Amino acid sequence: MRSSFTQLYVHYVWATWDRLPIITPDIQKEVYGAIIRESEQLKCTVIAIGGIEDHVHLLTGFPPTISISELVKQIKGSSSHFITHEIKPGEFFK
Repeated sequence: MRSSFTQLYVHYVWATWDRLPIITPDIQKEVYGAIIRESEQLKCTVIAIGGIEDHVHLLTGFPPTISISELVKQIKGSSSHFITHEIKPGEFFK
């Protein structure tokens, strides 16, 4: 019996609300770290991460056991939660 082999990659790009420049250099590494941690918990391989003040790019390899929509929901949600509750509590972030 042959074993199956699957290689899936996805390039995510998401922006801040109204493209506001709120991912500033002072929090950028922490935000990227949170995104990488969440990706790894979802069994994704982070290949590249980057962006500027108003958007993030993420390239991952991911397992066939999870949908792209679930990946995006989890990664975006956890990074937003991290910023609003740990990095900048009480400040505007969307």
